[in-house]
Amino acid sequence: MPLTRIQTEVLRVLASRRDAESYVAGGTPLNLSGGRFSSDIDVFHDREERVAVAANGDGQALEEAGFEVRWLRRHPQIHTASVAGSHGITRLEWVVDSDYRFFPVVPDEIFGYKLHPVDLATNKIMAAAGRRELRDLVDAVTVHQSILPLGAVVWAAVDKAPGFSPESLIAEIRRNSNYPLAEWRALSSETPVDPVLTSTKLRAALDQADAFVAQMPSALQGLLFVEGSVEEGGRPVQPDPTRLPEYTTHAAVRRGHWPGSSEVLSAMLDSYRL
Repeated sequence: MPLTRIQTEVLRVLASRRDAESYVAGGTPLNLSGGRFSSDIDVFHDREERVAVAANGDGQALEEAGFEVRWLRRHPQIHTASVAGSHGITRLEWVVDSDYRFFPVVPDEIFGYKLHPVDLATNKIMAAAGRRELRDLVDAVTVHQSILPLGAVVWAAVDKAPGFSPESLIAEIRRNSNYPLAEWRALSSETPVDPVLTSTKLRAALDQADAFVAQMPSALQGLLFVEGSVEEGGRPVQPDPTRLPEYTTHAAVRRGHWPGSSEVLSAMLDSYRL
């Protein structure tokens, strides 16, 4: 489980303070089975006014638990702090983010509340397309292997990224995919990340994504496809483009929603390897 010891201790203190409007997102929950250590813990909020309240309350709780909290940035939309303890240092960021997503946030034993895996995946793919960070490419391989094939992720992500098409998202990720060996060696992970193997997996995933989106009707861009009945915990999949009527489509909305009743939560989440 790629959490540092201090991150585990910090999350244990803060888990009870998370709720449906103050939840963990980003690389930390995404990489529980991915092998890459994240340098920070991101706490997202749907409303700007919650950011300072959550940051100040979390900072006080950490100090009362014996951690040293040093504030690096305090702005209405983002608070950043360095948190030090007997087992190291980590960084926390409290930020405001759009509440437009596919699923509601989910309760979690480690994080308190976290973003749903599919929304973690779409956010990560948009990040990989929008900036040059090697960690995003490594995480994209984790998304492809553990959550949803990249074709389905980029197909859905465009609904949260106006101005992009699935093809342009893929093209931007390719454009951002070349890094020197020194940067690969600098990645913090449970075992060294093999740059050749990881790059090969990413190229293959992007090639498969290109082939997938080329077969899909543009009128359905921005949708997820769910296989199986709601009662059986049907989960998002990359659909067979020749059998689209056999799937249930699922669209993003403010604060997300389940493709049926909330009773499908446990079965759906159990199907992911995060």
